[in-house]
Amino acid sequence: MELHPNAVLLLLSCFIVASYAHNVHLSTLNQSLIVSDSATPDQVLRAGVNTLTITWAYNTNLTVSEANYTTIEAKLCYAPVSQTGRDDRKTDDNLDFDKTCPFDITNGTYKHANNTFTWPIPKDTPSATYFVRVYVINAKNHEIAYGQTTNDQKTTNLFQVDGVVSEQKGSGGWSVVGN
Repeated sequence: MELHPNAVLLLLSCFIVASYAHNVHLSTLNQSLIVSDSATPDQVLRAGVNTLTITWAYNTNLTVSEANYTTIEAKLCYAPVSQTGRDDRKTDDNLDFDKTCPFDITNGTYKHANNTFTWPIPKDTPSATYFVRVYVINAKNHEIAYGQTTNDQKTTNLFQVDGVVSEQKGSGGWSVVGN
């Protein structure tokens, strides 16, 4: 029996997609971390100049088990005001398709409390309004819990990052890139 090369390719691609997708939905995760940052509400931070200090800890008022908490991933996330009309920033409850939090801040081993990280805001960070979200990851590399610096509607404790500044070749000047 001879297999057609296109059939093999199709089967292989289905296997790769199925093994990559983990089908985790934000709405199913425990919101078990308390997360804060050093920005004041509506503060404007400059990309390539300012830093942001993020702190997080387990919410001790909860009875959720931390037994499967192995690592964390802190992310910079677009607030809804900076997502309007932008499919490249679109929120999706399925984290495989969510584009809300594209920027990595830090990752590391999960600790119950006393977690602090100071992040120098990269020069290439787009101008936008943001919040911070920290995911808890299990041994299978799946998100199982989270916390964020804003409320569920993503309308409080937001801050702005002021543009990506880059030299435009041939123009002889500087311009702000992003939005």
